[in-house]
Amino acid sequence: MSGFWTKFSALLVVIVLLLAMTAHQVRFTETAVVTRFDRVKRVIPANEAGLIFTAPWPIERVQKFDARLRTYQTEFNQLSTEDQKTITVAAFATWRIADAELFLRAVGREEAADNKIGDLLKNEVSNTLRRHNLASLVNIDPKLMKFDQIETEVLAAVSAQSKQSYGIAVASVGIERLGLPEANTNEVFARMKADRKKVSDAYVAEGDAQAKKIRSDAEQVASRIVTRTQAYAKKLLGEGDARAAQYYSEFEKNPRLSAFIKDLEALGEILRSGKSTIIFDWKTEPFTPLGPIGDSTPPHGEPKPSSEK
Repeated sequence: MSGFWTKFSALLVVIVLLLAMTAHQVRFTETAVVTRFDRVKRVIPANEAGLIFTAPWPIERVQKFDARLRTYQTEFNQLSTEDQKTITVAAFATWRIADAELFLRAVGREEAADNKIGDLLKNEVSNTLRRHNLASLVNIDPKLMKFDQIETEVLAAVSAQSKQSYGIAVASVGIERLGLPEANTNEVFARMKADRKKVSDAYVAEGDAQAKKIRSDAEQVASRIVTRTQAYAKKLLGEGDARAAQYYSEFEKNPRLSAFIKDLEALGEILRSGKSTIIFDWKTEPFTPLGPIGDSTPPHGEPKPSSEK
């Protein structure tokens, strides 16, 4: 009986060892390459992950690679632009393994992939910046900024080379940080101030032109109003003179009436001022062309009534 259990235990150990050597679990975040005597037999992509069986090592081997998106960032590198301006740039790239078979042959280990991506990224960033001026990276006018265009050019170049040479798909690239030496910084600030002054001068000139136009229009309107007003005033003066001439002729016919009206006007002015006191003689009718009350001479040459009853 003990011999049976011994044989069963030995068989169980052999089965476990065989399973350990032939069964492999590929996670959904991984892609695997199965090789037989260092020749690729099959590739298991992430969407076909699960339990797979192979011949035991050293006949067949399973190489697993992480299929998730990863990020690589370069250090600060001193580069030059098309207009020979020195800048320091730090770039980044997001990438993943797209062709596991090519990646295994060209790169081998995941740890070496960063070096491959880094070399491609630094080389293409340098080549692209040499085709653009510094104003494309630093400018107060958003329309002249070409960050998106530069990153698109770098992505196109890096993606094509990395996929063809290493089986790596680059999803995105970008310039994370941009530095300027002190000399370039002063030059950039001076150019920014000059650009701002141009914009300011343009606004001032436009404002002056509009102000001159507004003043000119206002002067024309005022001139027309003054002309019309003067014409209307002359018309009123003419009418007033005509009426006054009529009144003057009447006053010439009756000088006592003219004197009476002038006295009334003077009295009105005195009363409106409120600063004078008028005292009348009780014996005299004030401001009348008839003379003293006791004078019985009738006005306008009428005959004096008889005192006889």
